Amino acid sequence: MKKLFIHKPFFRLLSPLFSGTLVYLLILLINNSVADLNENFFGQELYVCIGLAYLIQEYVRFSIVIFKRIARPSSFVYRIALQIVSTLMINIVLVSLAMHVYFTKVLLYSLNSRELLIFNSIFSVIALIYILLYVSHQFLFKINTEKLEKEEWARQEIEEDFVEFKRDINPMLLFESLEAILAIMKEDPDKAELVTDRFALVYRYFLSRKKDELVPVKEEVEILEELIQLLSELPYRKVSLGKVELGNTLTVPGSMLQLLELIMRTTIPSKNKSLVVDIKESENEIIFKYIHEEKINKNLNINDLKFLSKEFSYYASQPIQILHEEDFKTIHLPKLTLA
Repeated sequence: MKKLFIHKPFFRLLSPLFSGTLVYLLILLINNSVADLNENFFGQELYVCIGLAYLIQEYVRFSIVIFKRIARPSSFVYRIALQIVSTLMINIVLVSLAMHVYFTKVLLYSLNSRELLIFNSIFSVIALIYILLYVSHQFLFKINTEKLEKEEWARQEIEEDFVEFKRDINPMLLFESLEAILAIMKEDPDKAELVTDRFALVYRYFLSRKKDELVPVKEEVEILEELIQLLSELPYRKVSLGKVELGNTLTVPGSMLQLLELIMRTTIPSKNKSLVVDIKESENEIIFKYIHEEKINKNLNINDLKFLSKEFSYYASQPIQILHEEDFKTIHLPKLTLA
């Protein structure tokens, strides 16, 4: 779509044959009658018209390329107006010069104003048609580009909505919890009912808080404790909260829950040792700190927190940070407040 068909070699080779022949027919019809066409059709003037058509069309194509690369004037309308005027003026000069040389050097008589007007009028129309083709192609390309951009934007929006929906549903945690409930139900129905209540509470929070922009961090910690109890039934490293020192601050709904789940899934499973996560608050941050024992093929890095970074970027300029020390790993979330 970017390349106009007038620049293609096949069109450049064949188009002047037809346009030159058409010009010659028009001139014959102006100067003669229809009955004289059979006698005067094939002649030297036909090849002159075809040759002049090659000259004019190549010149107009060259002017289109030049004006496409010129940045000034910045207005598209002014640039097209300047292109039309300058192209037609140079086109008239080229046609007049070519006709003068042909009539004086080949036919050996001077060119009259009527014949010059006919040639200039017809070839100016051809040049104008070429420019209009270019302008229409530019408008069509612009419209199609805008449509493609809108479609791409809509596709990305749908994909983002789907990813966000999938993250809210958390299918991995969903199926693992249901499987754990089914396994516990066969051994201890009362415990299975308790696990089901925790499972329902966590998912109710995920789905009900989806439309909230920010939630109190203490409310998030309450659900976090329920999630830890639910995760204890899964075959991962057991997680527990250590020191929790938080004030009256806000956070993105589900951010602390998703972060704790990532920590659990990237830690080596152990039946005997629990993973203790401390949560404390500094002046501008909420800090998760734990002794890391991460899996060989899966460690927690900043790429795993892209979705959280995007959500926090709406409310804070400070980015999420992960600091990996020899024994400890700390994750710094921006502390959010309402101005």
